[in-house]
Amino acid sequence: MEKFELDKTVIQILSMPNVNHFTATEIRTAYIAIKQDVELNPTISRRFVYEELLKLTRRGWLIRSTTKKKGLTRYTKSDLFDHAILKVMVSPKPYEEIEATSNVSYSHMLIQRLNQYNSALLEGLGVVKEYVALKEIYPDKHEDLKGRYMAVQENNHILKGKISVLNELIKSTKEN
Repeated sequence: MEKFELDKTVIQILSMPNVNHFTATEIRTAYIAIKQDVELNPTISRRFVYEELLKLTRRGWLIRSTTKKKGLTRYTKSDLFDHAILKVMVSPKPYEEIEATSNVSYSHMLIQRLNQYNSALLEGLGVVKEYVALKEIYPDKHEDLKGRYMAVQENNHILKGKISVLNELIKSTKEN
C-alpha cells in the first residue's frame, strides 16, 4: 500500500459526514473559506484540491463520475473511505503540540514525545488486532481489510522508528 499525505484542511472538509457527492470547485470554495487567506489564488487552490482528490480517487476512497450531458465531474465517497485513518492524519503531531519557545527542557520534551508515540503505537497495535479479528470473522472482506491493515501497520513501523530514536537520545542525555 502506497503512503500518502493529505492537506489537513482538505481532510477536515472531507471527513464531515454530510460532505458527499461534490465537485472539486465546491471543495475548493470550502478550502478557501476555512483558510481565510485573501492571498489564495482560486485557480491554484482548485488545482491543489484536485490533486488531493486524485490521491483519494486512486486509493479507491472516492468515486469519480462525469455527467454525459454537461461534463460535470462529481466525487462520491466509496465504502473504502476511512474516517479513522483521516482522523489519525489530522490529529496534531507531537512536535506541533510543543512550541519551540516554551520553557520545556530538552530531555523533558523528548520524554513527552516518547510517551505520545508509545500511546499512538499502543492504539495502532489495538487497531491491527481488530483488523486481524475481523478478517477471521469476515473472510469475504479480506481485500478491504487488508488495505486498511497495511496502512496502520506502516504507521506503526514509523512510530517504532521514532520511539527507537527518542530512546537513544534520552539515554545519551542521561549519560551526559
